[in-house]
Amino acid sequence: MSTLTNNTDRRAIQLLANTLRFFEGTANLGMTAIDANEAREAENLIKRIIESNGFKARYEKGQRTILTTIKNHTL
Repeated sequence: MSTLTNNTDRRAIQLLANTLRFFEGTANLGMTAIDANEAREAENLIKRIIESNGFKARYEKGQRTILTTIKNHTL
C-alpha cells in the first residue's frame, strides 16, 4: 500500500515508467479483445499518471527507461 502525500515521489514515477516496456511484449501475443482493451487502458492510465506529474517516459529496446521533464508543465 502506498503512503498518500501531496506529491508523488519521482521514484514512484520511475517505477511506473519502468513497467511500460512490458506492454510492448503483448503486441505479438494472442489476447481476447476485452483483455487487449483493458491492457491498453492500463498502459494509458500509467502514462497519464507519469505525464500529470510533469514527466514523459521513453524506452528504447535494450536501454533503460528515461524520464524527461515536460517543459512548462504545471501541477
